[in-house]
Amino acid sequence: MKRHPALTPLSREHHQLLVLAQVLKQDVPAYKNMPVTPIEQRDYALERYTELIEPHFAWEEKVLLPLAKRYGDKLLRLSAQVLTEHDAIRKAFEQLAVTPEADLAQELDLLGRALSANVRFEERVLFQKMQELLPETAWISMEQPGRWN
Repeated sequence: MKRHPALTPLSREHHQLLVLAQVLKQDVPAYKNMPVTPIEQRDYALERYTELIEPHFAWEEKVLLPLAKRYGDKLLRLSAQVLTEHDAIRKAFEQLAVTPEADLAQELDLLGRALSANVRFEERVLFQKMQELLPETAWISMEQPGRWN
């Protein structure tokens, strides 16, 4: 899919989130040099949450979604779904810290699937619809020098 240049940095971060999602899923072959035990996967996931996911979600919620909401009811509904998914993913990450080791593999798998579904929804539905509906002048508000440097 061809992305508007304003969305390209988010799509690059989405790729990193999809790699994390695959690492957390239990029915996926292990990635080279990535954690394989549930404890290692949890620790890696929590580290990536702090370094990548929190700032990524915050930027989407402060810049991308408010922009989308200004351009029609369809984007308003899609934005609401993204916020709901973000909340569920945040709660799942919070739960990881207190999940008993016996249940960890299952919780990691569920989290990986939720994270993957969120990224795919944003890429395939939200971004696509934004590219269809937003005028070129709207994308200027997404430019933030230094955000991805």
